[in-house]
Formats: sequence, C-alpha cells, structure tokens
Amino acid sequence: MRPAVRAPAGGRVLLLVALLLLAVLLPGALPAAAAGDGATADRVLVVGVPGLVWSDVDPQATPHLWALAEDAPIGAVSVRAARATSCLLDGWATLGAGNRARFPAPDESLPPVPLPTVPLPQEAPGDEEEPTGAGGPGEGGVIPEDQPPPVPPAAPSLSHCGLQERLAAVGLAEPQDAVAAVAGDEATARFGAEPAALGAAVGCATVVGRGPTLAVAAPGVALDRSDELPADPAAVGELLAGCPLTLVSLDALVDAGEPAPEGSDTGTEPLPRAAALAAIDAAVGRLVAAADAAPGETLLLLQGISEVNDGRAQLHVGIARGPGYAAPAWLTSASTGRAPFAQLIDVAPTALAALGLERPASMNGQPLRVAGDRPGLAEAVDTLEDAGTTAAVHYRSTGSFFWVLVVLTAAVVGLGLLTAAGRRRGPARPAAERVRAAVRVLALGVAAVPAASYLAGLLPWERAGGEGGGLARLALAGAVLASALAVLAVAALGPWRTRRLGPPGAVLGITLVTLVGDVLTGSHLEMGALLGYDAIVAGRFTGFGNLTFGLLAVSALLVTTAVATAVGRRAPERGRRAVVAGTVLLAAALTVLVVGTPALGRDFGGVLAVLPGFLLLAMLLTGTRVTLIRLAGALALAVVAVGALAVLDWRRPAEERSHLGRFVEQVLTGEAWTVVSRKGQAAIDILLGSPLAWMLPVALVAAVWLVRPPGLLPAPLRGPGALRRRADLLPPADLAALRAGLLAVALSLAVGAAANDSGVAVPATAAALLVPLLVWLAARPRPAGAEEAVVADGTPASAAAGGPDRVTVVTRGSTVWNT
Repeated sequence: MRPAVRAPAGGRVLLLVALLLLAVLLPGALPAAAAGDGATADRVLVVGVPGLVWSDVDPQATPHLWALAEDAPIGAVSVRAARATSCLLDGWATLGAGNRARFPAPDESLPPVPLPTVPLPQEAPGDEEEPTGAGGPGEGGVIPEDQPPPVPPAAPSLSHCGLQERLAAVGLAEPQDAVAAVAGDEATARFGAEPAALGAAVGCATVVGRGPTLAVAAPGVALDRSDELPADPAAVGELLAGCPLTLVSLDALVDAGEPAPEGSDTGTEPLPRAAALAAIDAAVGRLVAAADAAPGETLLLLQGISEVNDGRAQLHVGIARGPGYAAPAWLTSASTGRAPFAQLIDVAPTALAALGLERPASMNGQPLRVAGDRPGLAEAVDTLEDAGTTAAVHYRSTGSFFWVLVVLTAAVVGLGLLTAAGRRRGPARPAAERVRAAVRVLALGVAAVPAASYLAGLLPWERAGGEGGGLARLALAGAVLASALAVLAVAALGPWRTRRLGPPGAVLGITLVTLVGDVLTGSHLEMGALLGYDAIVAGRFTGFGNLTFGLLAVSALLVTTAVATAVGRRAPERGRRAVVAGTVLLAAALTVLVVGTPALGRDFGGVLAVLPGFLLLAMLLTGTRVTLIRLAGALALAVVAVGALAVLDWRRPAEERSHLGRFVEQVLTGEAWTVVSRKGQAAIDILLGSPLAWMLPVALVAAVWLVRPPGLLPAPLRGPGALRRRADLLPPADLAALRAGLLAVALSLAVGAAANDSGVAVPATAAALLVPLLVWLAARPRPAGAEEAVVADGTPASAAAGGPDRVTVVTRGSTVWNT
C-alpha cells in the first residue's frame, strides 16, 4: 500500500499564485498620468501623398518637405488597411474610419478585372484607354447612357492598385455610394470600421481630389469639393477658410511609371518619380504658406496614404506640425506604443482631438503623440529609412523563413528516424556512430535558429541596402546563420557539454534570456526579427508577438522544470515538496509579469496560456494528483489574471491604454465580438494557408516516434517512444521530470493556439525549438553493453535509478519522492 503523502491542496496552490501575481502586477499597472498638453487647433489640414516614403525627402530635391520636417515631429507610418497591400482608396477609407477598411474593388486578381459596383462617369473623347486594335466604348469615345460601364481591357495599368487609382481619377462621382460600398465590404466589417466617421464627427469638410471623399462623405456632411489644388496661393488660402477640416490628396506619384509584372519597391520609375516629387514639393510649399497665413492655429498632418501602382508594401512619411507638435521630435501613438512609429488609423483621432471633438468608439486609432527629442533631420531620416528597410525585408522574407524552419525540422526528424532504424538492425558501427554524431550537431544547430533569428538584430544588416532590398535580405540571412553558429558553439563547447542535458539546456537558456532580456530593454530585437513582427503588418509594435510566445513557453517551462528539480534535490526531505512548488510558482509569477504587463510583454493570450502550464507543472513535480477540477481552476485563474491586467490597463487614460485596456472598452461598447470573430478568422486562415501549418505533421511524426505511450499504435508497431525505450538516455527521475515539463508545454501551447489569432502557428514555432532538442537526446550514443530496458508502461526499469532522491513514476502519471 502506498504511503500517504501530504501535497499542497489545489486551492492553496491557486491562492498562492494569485497572491504572487497581485504582488508583482499591481505596482506596474496602476493608472498613469495622461500624456500630452491637450492643445487644440482652429482647423486641421490633412495632406495625403500616396507612395511617399522617407527616402524621397531630400534637402535639394524636396526643399519644402525638408523644411516642414526639420522643425516638426516625424515618424514612420504604417498604412495597413483591411488588405495586405493598401491601395489609394483603401488608404483614404482607412484614414477616415480611424480603423482598417478597404474599398471593395477586385484589384487583387490578375487582369482583366471587372469594374466594381461604383460606376465610372461618362468620359470625354480620348480619356478612355483602348486595347490595341479595338474601337472605343461608343461613338466618339463617349459611353451611351443606355449601356452599362465597360469592362476595362487586360492592360497592365489595371494591375495591383491601378484600378483604384483609375477610379479615383475618373470615378467616384457619387462619393456617398462609394462610402456605402466600403461599409458593405466584408473585410471592413471584420474590423468594425465605420467609413467616413471622421467626416460624420466634424460635419463639414473641404476636399481636394476624389480619393479623400471616402474619408468624409457621410450622410449630412457638408462637402466642398475640388479636383485639383489651385496654383494661385490666394486660392489655396481660401480652401482653409470654410470648414475646420481640409483634406488634400497629392497624387503625382500615381502616374510616375508603368507597373512591372513582378512588382517593384515604389511602383514608379526614377525620372517620372523625380518630376512627380518636385510637383508634390511645390504643392506642399503652397499649403504650408496658406496654413501659416490663415488666422488662428492650424494643425497640418502630412501622411503617406498608400502604395501606388505595383509598389510593394512599405512604411511611409508622417509629419505633424501645429499646436502640440511644434518642436523636432519623434511621432508615436498609443496604438503602437513605440517611437518613431505611427499608423494611418491614428490620423482621424488626432484631427478630432485637435478640434476638441469626441472620438467614436469604432475608431481603433489613437491620437498622435510626441515622444522625446530626435537627432538632426539628416540623421533622423537615416534612422527612418533603416526602419523602413527592416520592416520591408521582414515583410518579404517571413514566408521563406517559415519554409526553411519546416524543412530543417523535417530533415532532423527524418535523419533521426533513419539513424534510429539503423541502430535497431544491428550492433553499432563506427561510421554509423559518426553519422549519429553529425545528426546531433545538426539537431542542436537547428534548435539554435529560432533564438538566432532575434540575435541577428544585433548586427546592422539593414544597412546593406541594395536594389529592392536584395543585399539587405542576403545580409539578414548571413546574420541569422552567424548567430545560429554562435549559439551552437556556446551550447556544444561550453563547460556544460559533458552533462546529459547540458547542450539542449544551454540552447533553451539562451533562447529564454534572449527573449526576456529583449522585452525588458524595449523589444528592439523583436521588431524586425523573422519570428517577431514588423511595422508594415502593424499587428504589434512592442512586447511579445504570438510566435515569440511559443518559444517563450517552451524555454520558460523546461528551464523551470530543470531548476525546480535541481533545487528540490538539494532541499531537506521534509520541505522538499514545498520548495519545488514555491520555485515553480515563483517562476510562474515572474513569467506572467514579463508576458502580461502593459509596459513589458502586453500579450493578452500569453497569460491565458502560460499560467495553466506552470500550475500543471507544479502539480506534476510535487506529486499532486491532476484532476479536471484542478485543471479548470488553473484555467480560471489564468482568466482572472488576464481580466485583472485588462481592467487595470483600462483604468489608464485612453491614450495610454494597450490593446488589453482597449479590449475592455470594446466589451463595454459591444464591439468585442467583432475583435473575437476577426481573430478567429485569422487563426483559420493561418491553418489553411501558412507554411508553419506544415510543421504540425512534422511534430506529430516526432511525437509518435519519441514520446508516444505504449499501446498507442496497432499491435505490430506497439511499444513506447524512443525516449522511453532506452534506459541509458536519462535516469528515471530525470525522465519523469522531462515528461512533466513536456506535458506542461503541451497544455500551454494548446491553450495558446486557441487563445491567439496566430492559431496553430504558436505550437508550430515552438516545435522548431523543441523537436530538434528531443531528436538530439534520442540520438545520444549508447554506452557499450547498454540495452533497451522498459517496464510494462514504457518507463525505464527501476534498476537505472540514480539514488534515493529521485522521482519515480507511479500509476495515473503522478510523481512522488522516494523515502
């Protein structure tokens, strides 16, 4: 009969964790003072320049733009709308909604493409493009009234963003119909955006160009429309005299080149682009002069609006000048939480704040803010160009990198299976053992790649430049390879190399220190890391990304397993269980602090996922019986912890909140389901379309081979996994601790996949770290005379136990300490 062992009750465990969490979280989450001086303006002038990037701003080529930026806050703007590449009408719709929206033109398909439901007006003779050898749309090129709008020919000018640009030039005769089309778009609805909310809030707007009408043409809004900016400075000044809101679109870059079939960085050609920039600069000069001459205070917001033609996604120019934005500084907002980055969705809230108007609940953007001093303009522009290069290279490289991870992990698993099969067929041979040694080195190197993808940010690879960022992409690949080799060298050659689990423990430790150290110092490595995030996608600008959380969960839980086991073995026998539980729970509190607080990780789903894993680990390592009620209690505590963080963040001023506090506000305003449904759709899209989804079959094969329980497979193949089968790999106590850690990791990753919009990408990224390390362990050379020894349930025989302080696996998977 098994002796009774007193274990910490589930309620006491949960209470202890709750107290620890409150102790570490409350000091950092109290309401902060509101930022900004609340300056207001008499009018707001929004100047949108499609295609404008910081490499265009030059003291000689664009002197007015340079002068405007020299004494004003500036930043790099993400123009992300409700589609991957934001086109002209998408950008203006997004700006006016203060939320991601898009114009429902079918411009993502290859030409020929049909026209959208918003009709083009009748065109004058010679305005209609004709395919070679074809007649015009009607007699003299005029569209008869009794005919439907024509289908454009299969011309390159209608590829990518060309169709929207054409509509902006010759269409949108009924702007409210166009706004209604945006509102009816499925992608716009997923974000809960209300098109033209900016115009509805102000009530009156002056518009130059047809694209900006999408930002303000709500029912009941008084619009004063003009197709072009007047050349007469006095006429430009009159534009500012009517409504408190003026929007001007400077579209010269739209026509500055022909699209290339494979796309280009800017969507333009050098000579036409230079001429277009000169025209834009002259127009900016007239607008600045008019704003300076107008009575009262004018807030001028100059923003890149979208990509043009076939241009690839980039970061764009952002400049603010006026009340509250009067000194050289960086721009940022609470929607990014990071200087010098802002979003297009921040423009409308900034305009409303300057006019003293309330921001609608549908706007996810936040008012632009000034963040400290910046260097001189030349150095600042270089910094912004580097940020743009980093984001663009990341945006174009992640898909390839994901495939590299899948292929490398699959290769490690395949080679591990081959070497294991060869070992089972006969006695070990020197050549075969050398192959297994090479497989172990390869496995350790592949496990080092995730951490290396962050450490590569320590090298200035983005300065390599090159046409289309080609050299920068090569430099990034070289930086990742060099970092992986450095991690491999430290893991394989350090003083821990002689320990059974020394090298994989070193890789896990390096990964954990890299991720935690980075978030404690501002997430500089995460921004631009191939497993991190970039400002173009604008999903996150600081804290832990979802993929990073997968790596953090694996490394934190397994390192905690090792530390708690080692500490327990050194503790007095009487208090050993309490020491192990306290070590795990302390690690849980610190991890939740790093993951969940708004000033650090700000990962909403991460807290939900990681805390149950730590609680399960505490129960397994202390021999506490795992029950459904206790697992439910662990999940409930995670929900309570996240809720407390979110409410505390919500209590902060609106402009200071992270997405945690904004979600509470969305719950109160009834918009939370929009967020939840959009994230659910994103998780489905990743499952069906991301390269990382292919990591799951690879991980499944590895799990069946390495850690399957006996009886999982049919009778001819029945037997324990490779890590259970070999008694020489680990002592029973260490194997039991490893099993506990893997179960805790599995729980956290499962919850993480369900709680995050990245879905299966979370466990898939974690597999890129965990699977190679398990293969490394399974490929360990067998000592001379060692044989497989297992008991009925697949656990190594007790003869391999290493001492009286080891953990022995007993029935129902619980663990007890030998006495």
